[in-house]
Amino acid sequence: MKKNALLVYNPDNELSAHVYKEMRLWLKEQGFNVIPMDPESCITNKTELEVEFAISLGGDGTFLSCARLLSWNPVPILPVHLGTFGFITEFTHLEWKEALETWLDKRLYVEDRAVLDIRIFRNNKELESFRAINDAVLGSSGISKLVRLSLKLGGYEAGYFRGDGMILSTATGSTAYSMASGGPILVPPMKALVLTPICPFSFSWRPIVIPGRDEVAITVDSNQRSSILLTIDGQESFPLEEGDLVKMSGKVTGVRLIKSNKRAFYEVIRTKLGWSGGPHA
Repeated sequence: MKKNALLVYNPDNELSAHVYKEMRLWLKEQGFNVIPMDPESCITNKTELEVEFAISLGGDGTFLSCARLLSWNPVPILPVHLGTFGFITEFTHLEWKEALETWLDKRLYVEDRAVLDIRIFRNNKELESFRAINDAVLGSSGISKLVRLSLKLGGYEAGYFRGDGMILSTATGSTAYSMASGGPILVPPMKALVLTPICPFSFSWRPIVIPGRDEVAITVDSNQRSSILLTIDGQESFPLEEGDLVKMSGKVTGVRLIKSNKRAFYEVIRTKLGWSGGPHA
């Protein structure tokens, strides 16, 4: 019986389509049935897939789409970048065959990463739920509009926030929007979350690292100057109303990432962030 492998790629990208054809032929020779899917279909598809493993062929965004789709029933994902490599996608498209051979020979490590469980309540009823691989962002849907939020951390009142918005990030997402907003970098296997304020009205608000098990509850206060939007991984969004409650916490195992044996996370951030290590760093 053939085993299934999910391959997420962009058919409109010439390099992506070319590598996909080579991968599909090679996997077929290894006894796999390839299920192709584009990133947009990953976002809209809510069906649980029966696959042995998955390959995301593209950038970190393609990986996020693939990982969210599989987060309800995680399987190992091999992230292949079409350029050099990304913060998440540590394999280049020139290494895919060697990586798959090494993976199928059981010589690559699989790293479990935490995701965000997100639930939205309106009038005390659960309205919607999401999974986030990188982050969840609450902010204005308008331009440079102040938002008003009330926060609880781990069941305790944390105060009232006024500013451009709030980011709750996983360790995986700590190198994305959170880092750009002044948040710290977390090493991905850490089961912690980063709560990062975006342009707070008061300097008393600072990024904070919290245990993944602690629930972050954010209520949309009244008298907003514009509509409020919840954005998931920069790819999905949900409009919020005054009085809505968003509850978020970490789920320890939501992503299973096949790790490169050629480079480590510290090398990736050194390269991507341009750490020189010399007197002018």
